[in-house]
Amino acid sequence: MWHKHRSPAAVVREWRLPAPERRAAREERRAEAQMRRERESQWTTERRAAALEAESRRHSNYWAGGD
Repeated sequence: MWHKHRSPAAVVREWRLPAPERRAAREERRAEAQMRRERESQWTTERRAAALEAESRRHSNYWAGGD
């Protein structure tokens, strides 16, 4: 499978590895990608709570005359 974020040289270097090492490298990339997705997720619990609170404040200020 081709990944646009990997250089062709990195792909060729990996092809030269023994099969178990290729599998390990692939699993490592998957784990790193999953960690990135979790870290950068827009809907983490804290961010979602903060966004809801900000939305609530914005609406309460609107109806209260902008205090």
